[in-house]
Parts: sequence; structure tokens; C-alpha cells
Amino acid sequence: MKSANLRQPISRRALLLSGAALPLALDNRLAAAPVPPPPPYTVSINIEIMFPREMGRAERIQRVADQGFKAYSFWSATDAEQDAMLKVQQATGIKCASISGTGTAGSSTGLTKAGQEQAYFAEITARAKIAAKFGGAQPIIFAGRTQPDVPWEAQRAQIVTGLKHAGDIAKEFGVQLVMEPLSTTAGQVRMALDTASVAFPVIDEVAHPNVKICFDMYHLQLMEGNIATHLRQGLAKGWIALVQIGEVPGRKEPGTGEIDFAYIFRVLREADYKGYVDTEMGTTTTPEAAMQLTRKMSLEN
Repeated sequence: MKSANLRQPISRRALLLSGAALPLALDNRLAAAPVPPPPPYTVSINIEIMFPREMGRAERIQRVADQGFKAYSFWSATDAEQDAMLKVQQATGIKCASISGTGTAGSSTGLTKAGQEQAYFAEITARAKIAAKFGGAQPIIFAGRTQPDVPWEAQRAQIVTGLKHAGDIAKEFGVQLVMEPLSTTAGQVRMALDTASVAFPVIDEVAHPNVKICFDMYHLQLMEGNIATHLRQGLAKGWIALVQIGEVPGRKEPGTGEIDFAYIFRVLREADYKGYVDTEMGTTTTPEAAMQLTRKMSLEN
């Protein structure tokens, strides 16, 4: 007597049909997958590295607006350029996310060399005025380079005190400063705040609503890595007010280097980050292609 548990033989035709149905079933599942809502953050296009140098900044802003983006950033510009840029900004409704907030002083003596603070504060004041003119853009600042002949604790104390005063200056103009941990190339004296591990406690101690962190992934990946963990921590603590992206190596668009930007965009979405994600990066193709690649990645993750 045959066991009732023996399976009935499957014909070759039935097997082929079942195999043909599998891709269709997978296609249906993929088609039914929900489309994620728009990300909580706003993508901003930095116009300095991505575009040809000979192209005027006003034209670059127009190109960004033509691609449907709502925000851009720049480093610095002459008064004449600023007037032209503001005309495009007003005509298109695009917003300026950030500008450079310090110059020579911020990149050298900054707040780390005693007696040089006034030059630093003069830069902060001048850039805060420009930021206010551009609708409240965030000036990106540096604290200066480390001073080999000054104990670190003394330099750190000067930085904390100086950033509190810089925050008061920014408050007068209605803008928010963002301190960027900046990487250092071989042969250079290191910047005083060049990692999240060092910068986060300083910003926490400064405790000024007008002084936060610019989390530039290109520089932070070069200096210490572990960017996803630091990003989560900084967002959770309210220390980060601007995020910048750029691949390592090369500082080009996502997908050309070692950073898993699809994962990073998911971290930003999960953290409900509502600030700007600024593309301070170059491109291996064209500005338009790099912009659209970034948009696609941000929408899909």
C-alpha cells in the first residue's frame, strides 16, 4: 500500500510554469512596495566646487534653481557678484543655506593664539553681515590651528570663551554659526577642532544657540571615520545644525568612493533631521548629473 504522504510527481510543464511565475511575483511585490515620503531635510547645492570656475556665481545659482532645488550655498563673492546673486535668489525664491564664516584668521591664529581674537571677531562680524543679507545663511567657521607652544587646555579654554562671544555677534545679526571640524593635509599644523570627538564636547560646553556644528562627512571620514555613529550622536544631542556630503577619496558625488551614502541618508531620515544637506563636492560627470544623482539617492533612502 502506498503511503499517503508521498508527493504526487510534478510535470516538467508545471515546473517551468512555476519558475516563470516567480519573477512576476517578485515584480508585483516590488511594485507594491510603498514609496518613502520626501525626506525631512532640504538638499542644498554648493556652487563652488561642482561648477566651472569661469562660470559666474549668479549663473550657477540659476542652474541649481532650474534643476528644481530650493537651496544653495557658496563660500565668498565680491560685492558686485553678491548683487547679481541676490537678484537670482529673489527671482527664483531659492534660499542660501551657508557661506564661509571666517577667513585668514579663522584658518590660522583663530581663537587659539592669545591676543589675536579681535581679528577673528572682525571676520565673524563681516561674514555675519553678508549671511544676514542673504536671508540668514549659516556662516561656516573654523577655530584656528593648534599652537605648538601653547598647552592644549589653554587653547581649548580660549576657544570656548571665544565661541561664546562669536555666538553673541551672530545673534545680533540673526544668524547661526556652524563650526566645521576640518581635515589637515600632510605637512600642515592641525586645526584645533578637527574631529567630532574633539568638537562635540566643546560645542556642548559653549552651549550657545547660535553656535553649532557643521558635520562635513568628507573631512570627518578622513580624520576619524565612524561618521554614522557620530552623526546620530550629534543630531540626538542637538549639536549639529548643518550636514555636508562629499565622497572619500576625491570629494566627488555619492557612489564614487568609500562612504555608504544610501545608509547615511537613511540615518538622516530616521533622525528626522530638518536642516540642510549641502553637497560640498565636485563631480566626475556634470553638475546636473551630480545634482540629480543626489536627489534620487535622498528620495529613495
